[in-house]
Amino acid sequence: MKIIFIGKPGVGKTTLFSRLTKRKTYSRPEDTESLTSDNQTGVFERDGKTFFPVDTVGLINGQAVRENIPLLKSADIVFFMCDPADFSAADEEIIIEARKFAPLLWIVANKSESSDACDEASELYGYGLPVFPISALHKQGIDELLDAAEEVAAKEAAPAAEENVSCLVVGAPNVGKSTFLNGVLGARRFKTSPIPGTTNEIVGEICKTEDGIIKFYDSAGIFRRYKKEELRVYNMSLFNDALHSADTVCFIIDASKLLTQKDLRIAAMIKHKPCFLLFNKSDITPLSKRRMFLRSARETFAFLPVPKVFMISAAKRKGISKAVQEIFLLKKRSAVKFAGLDRRVKKIIEESRLHLFILTAKQVSFSPPTILIKYRSKRKELTVQDQRCFERLFRESYELEGVPVKIKWQKL
Repeated sequence: MKIIFIGKPGVGKTTLFSRLTKRKTYSRPEDTESLTSDNQTGVFERDGKTFFPVDTVGLINGQAVRENIPLLKSADIVFFMCDPADFSAADEEIIIEARKFAPLLWIVANKSESSDACDEASELYGYGLPVFPISALHKQGIDELLDAAEEVAAKEAAPAAEENVSCLVVGAPNVGKSTFLNGVLGARRFKTSPIPGTTNEIVGEICKTEDGIIKFYDSAGIFRRYKKEELRVYNMSLFNDALHSADTVCFIIDASKLLTQKDLRIAAMIKHKPCFLLFNKSDITPLSKRRMFLRSARETFAFLPVPKVFMISAAKRKGISKAVQEIFLLKKRSAVKFAGLDRRVKKIIEESRLHLFILTAKQVSFSPPTILIKYRSKRKELTVQDQRCFERLFRESYELEGVPVKIKWQKL
């Protein structure tokens, strides 16, 4: 079920969205009424039913509603959120326009934690729509709101189970992250601009494909490490949360420019996640330079888990389909259960002529896969070079492109 939140800036749409999706909240920069720069789609489950809430950019009048007619028509329920203590003519105009296009429109009176606010919310029944007084910040009235939404969802047929995977799109400012996602979705869903900083928070969207459902996260461009403006600190807090929860990472690099220290810093941040590389803007990059990137990418990003590399043109939608397929393949590879692990490890050690005697090798966890090797040294101690040599041969043996593998060595 798709639920869309609309309303003026600052009425608490993002607070309710974060509450439902269990997204961690952070203090926003002062003197900023609204930081939502693009519509954000999330997901949560309740009593076995799946909901897709959509946090939208603040609407200021009826004209802004009319500009979002396709979005309203795609919803199952539209929550018009308002602050009863600050209800104005603009709110009334939004209600009048939204009820023309929304399949089902409910008034959600947020910030109704006090008795006076509840009294003000009761006046909203005059619009002939269901009214739900809540406090998203204090978690009051939300259960009653969701109970009503579940009754609507119960009337819908249960969807078939599909493969689900989440993917965080990262890169420096203006490398084409939002353009890539628009190409995947086949629509101008994410805002794009040649001006760095157009996306100023983590923006999520659901993409349904033949292979399953992908939850994409479009991240704000990552600036200098020590840039401490409040907005950048806020962005990095959201980025770290999204990075921790994402199944895979898509790292986009501008192929028309030289690699920078900024690209290397971003790569270092994602080295513990399953990932792949996209060199964007290949249509304006000379062939010789494209070949150079393909030859040197794995060496340049040696600390990444040997990711696959794709040349794409997000603006012209070239090479995008292969990148989407890699997201599902990457998740499957990261959840691998190693068959014949003990025998395979002993064979690799024997062929590599490392001076080790392997006692046991077993897998101790998944996603990312972790193996524990118990050994005895024959002549000399196990060196870092020996460990890297083994990891390279181990990856080649199991075809683990883009998947970080943790190898723990225990000497007996």
